[in-house]
Amino acid sequence: MVRRDKEREVIAPEGLQLTEEQQVQLLQRLAYWLIRNGRSEATQALAVRIIRERLPSMPHVVPLDGAHQVFRHLLLRSGLLREPTPDTVDFIHRTFQDYLGAKAAVETSDLDLLAKNAGDDQWEDVIRMAVGHARERERAELLRKLVAIGDQRPSQRRRYHLLAAASLENATTLDPAVRAEVISRAAFLIPPATREEAENLAQAGAVVLDVLSGPAGMTEEQAVASVRTIGLIGGPAALQRMQAYKDAPQRGVRQEVVNAWPRFDTVEFTESILASCRCDDIEIPVTNAEQVACLRQLPEAPNLSLPQPSLIHELSAVLDRDSVVSLALGTADHRTSELPALGGLTGLRRLHVRNPTSTLSLEPLADSGIRELVLDCVPVGLDLSALPTVPLLTTLSLGFADRVALPKVALPSITSLRLKGVAETATLPDFAALFPGLTQLHLDLHRRPRRAPLDLSPVRGINSVTVLVRNTTKVIGLDGLDPARVSVTVEGRRTGGLLTSFRDQRP
Repeated sequence: MVRRDKEREVIAPEGLQLTEEQQVQLLQRLAYWLIRNGRSEATQALAVRIIRERLPSMPHVVPLDGAHQVFRHLLLRSGLLREPTPDTVDFIHRTFQDYLGAKAAVETSDLDLLAKNAGDDQWEDVIRMAVGHARERERAELLRKLVAIGDQRPSQRRRYHLLAAASLENATTLDPAVRAEVISRAAFLIPPATREEAENLAQAGAVVLDVLSGPAGMTEEQAVASVRTIGLIGGPAALQRMQAYKDAPQRGVRQEVVNAWPRFDTVEFTESILASCRCDDIEIPVTNAEQVACLRQLPEAPNLSLPQPSLIHELSAVLDRDSVVSLALGTADHRTSELPALGGLTGLRRLHVRNPTSTLSLEPLADSGIRELVLDCVPVGLDLSALPTVPLLTTLSLGFADRVALPKVALPSITSLRLKGVAETATLPDFAALFPGLTQLHLDLHRRPRRAPLDLSPVRGINSVTVLVRNTTKVIGLDGLDPARVSVTVEGRRTGGLLTSFRDQRP
């Protein structure tokens, strides 16, 4: 606000020479008005009025009738204001508004107002910054108010107590008893159990790491959510805390651990986490060339995920040709349009292609060693005719974006099939004709039209069948099916034992 003009030797622009403190005093009044009124901008006439009301306490700055002149100075010279339209004004970034507004709130001793509005997302950063602006006694008072309101309002307890914990990061000095009180309340919110709880908890910042225990005694869901919280917080302390989870026996927990790789320093995460983490049953996401290079340090990396298929070349140059057994390509943000050259990965046995386009060619898989192929969000029109040329293919998983559209040629090598999509016809395909060697079948179908029955008789003759049908009230064709081999779930109801007794059930 001041140094720029001094260094450029701009003296008294707009005929004024305001100190930094004088500019802050005026700007924070405007910021606080915007916050209290839930606004992000004000009319310029209102801004001038706010300045005019403050000028009597600054008699040596400018005459009382010079409020408009002061406003133009702040707009043009402070660097914090902008003019979205000729008649309005706002701060160039919400952070400046919150910082200055929090300073005004503390100076006017509006601690009750701050605590009262803690349930509003728009006040969250204001309150956190107010804790930083406040003196030690005021800081303790504000934090105690947040804790007390959280205690009194069960429906908002998480928000108030987490906000108090998050504000500790800005509390340079604080009564140890108050700090302990805030941390003890946060401990009741730990461990998180869902993705949403993890994201909310991470907003409290590094203080969460002080009360987040290791995975012992947690459910898998809690451990996974805790790892996500740690990853979102980031930093050296979070990396240290992450080490407690890398040896978890649950696959899902270790998968969440390696998913956090991009949020940390690549080399440090590799050395402290990946190098000693069991990775034989999880998928390691590799998003850039630096991560590819770090794979050299791992004792094993059999299952990899490449959001950018173009990294295949670097991967082949770094890893042993037989070391990669499973590979996932593509992401939800990028529809895979072509398969990269996979010849350099001679040990590849499982390929997972996410979000292929309808023009994706499967011909590069011909004569490969692929035994399992997974295609997610398969679009209508994808040509599957090349599948018979994959000689070792025995397991096929097709997740259709819409209606199920099976290959038009027989695939005798397929012994295990998983299908997910929309069933538009009343009868399932003739699986025996299309897959004469099929022994395992898993169907996850959404029925269209709604409530129309679905004939399951085509699953006869298959050794093991699991069927999940949504959006319907009835399935037919169950006569003669062996209940020991066939399991059917319709809209959440599971049949077992006497399949025939389920045929006539209604919701």
